[in-house]
Amino acid sequence: MQKVAALSYSFPEEVLEHVFSFIDSTKDRGSISLVCKSWYEIERWCRRRVFVGNCYAISPAMVIKRFPKVRSITLKGKPHFADFNLVPEGWGGYVCPWIKAMAVAFPCLEEIKLKRMVISDDCLDLIAKSFKNFKVLVLISCEGFTTDGLASIAANCRYLSNFSLIFILIQFNLTEMNSTLCLHYDE
Repeated sequence: MQKVAALSYSFPEEVLEHVFSFIDSTKDRGSISLVCKSWYEIERWCRRRVFVGNCYAISPAMVIKRFPKVRSITLKGKPHFADFNLVPEGWGGYVCPWIKAMAVAFPCLEEIKLKRMVISDDCLDLIAKSFKNFKVLVLISCEGFTTDGLASIAANCRYLSNFSLIFILIQFNLTEMNSTLCLHYDE
């Protein structure tokens, strides 16, 4: 144990940050943070991607406090068996509290991946207007939004490079959606 402690003090924080940046595995990053307090702090400040497997297991405030410089977040809401209609209507999985908290804390957020979450048009509009360099939005088995929310994303996210809708049923509002998407497709 003394060798690890001595080794951690022999490198400047900038070097460890650079080394940590090459470690992509969430599990490995978690293990790194358990080595000692200084590695915990360094890993905390250089973590750019966060995965939350159950949106009810931790609060948005705790994630923001633990990882203040996040650029990418993946959130899962309802359990897997929700895909087979085994979860009651209105059970939960609401993403709005997360988006509201992240809009204030992470203005440089670039990527959001949501799975089995309920996301409203207002929430999509908040995403579109809150994150200046937003690039990736992936919605897997999500519900609660219409084409109005998608139109807001299309109209306001200039740097959007990946917009994926997987296993999604959408309520269409064709008039506004067609004009908005056509305008941005030609640019």
